[in-house]
Amino acid sequence: MMTDLRFALRQLRKSPGFTLLAVITLTLGIGLNTAIFSLINDLFLRGLPFREPARVLHVFSHFKEQTVDFPLSAPRYIHFRDGQTVFDGFAAENGLGVTVTGLGDPFQVPLFKTTANYFDVLGLRAVQGRTFLPEE
Repeated sequence: MMTDLRFALRQLRKSPGFTLLAVITLTLGIGLNTAIFSLINDLFLRGLPFREPARVLHVFSHFKEQTVDFPLSAPRYIHFRDGQTVFDGFAAENGLGVTVTGLGDPFQVPLFKTTANYFDVLGLRAVQGRTFLPEE
């Protein structure tokens, strides 16, 4: 086995171009494989980062004339929240992008609006500080 290893190393030393190409190919292959596995693991294999994710339900408004689902309006959310007796909790979220100006070139940042009880419903705690209060 050691003789085979020494022979392989001698052959690689004889052709440095091929050796460099092989090392680069292996590096890229292993790096891409690791990156793709990490992404798939985070998105699909590992559970969602909150309590009982199988019990989370997303509710949308659907209009027959349109092919797009819309988030619930605030009055409709309040109607469902106050009238429901089935769920342990009822929270709302809405993600959008906003443009920041006045600091040089305008740029867009993601904005995520939630109801005050959003983190409580999901069973999440703030890493630092506190979550929202109902009066906020």
